[in-house]
Amino acid sequence: MHHGLQAILGDDLIALWAHGGTLASPQPRPADLDTYVILAGWPDEATVLQILHLHESIEGDLGIEWDTWYVTEDDARGSTPPKHAFRDDRIDQSWAVQRAHWLAGRYWSLHGPPPDELVTAPTAAEIAADLDEELEHLQRHVDAGDTDPYEATYAVLNGSRILHTLKTGDPAISKGEAGAWGLEHLPDRWHPLIEAALSNYDGLPTPSDARLLATGMAPFVAMVGGELQR
Repeated sequence: MHHGLQAILGDDLIALWAHGGTLASPQPRPADLDTYVILAGWPDEATVLQILHLHESIEGDLGIEWDTWYVTEDDARGSTPPKHAFRDDRIDQSWAVQRAHWLAGRYWSLHGPPPDELVTAPTAAEIAADLDEELEHLQRHVDAGDTDPYEATYAVLNGSRILHTLKTGDPAISKGEAGAWGLEHLPDRWHPLIEAALSNYDGLPTPSDARLLATGMAPFVAMVGGELQR
């Protein structure tokens, strides 16, 4: 991707950072390696088509879906959640948490300056707004009855990360680390559910894990919401 974007963008490629749970895991997961691309300005249609073709080629070769964000340098330097540089329907509602992760050193710099030369530290209010947005996202899946193991695992581990942030003020923790924190700090009643989520996250689920995740997702999200509103 780095070489391809350099060929397409030239000097308009300001920075490229890799981030995500695979950086904190002893067992790398392709689906948990994300990338953030900082552009000099808004790309034209021809450039966007080249970028999309590059993504399709890489994803086809590797058999993965690669989560990559593109934002302009001007937007990256601000505190307002930035719009995707060529997908008008997408706004990074995790912008404060993303910045906290990068500024805590949770990234690989593949091109250009490091995050601390481009983004500002998030305020407590900005992080709180991100947590509210994340809880709303989890609740939408609960309300829709979307309790498949993937979504339930995401809800339990991200819910644990929300609680960790509430207790410590620090959102810079991976989903796997958040689950481990939950086992240490949350009441015993939630431990089997967190263990099931961690097993699924590690790619080692059992049928009983799937059942537990399906039934435990809604009450866990409700508990997280109660803590967030306190």
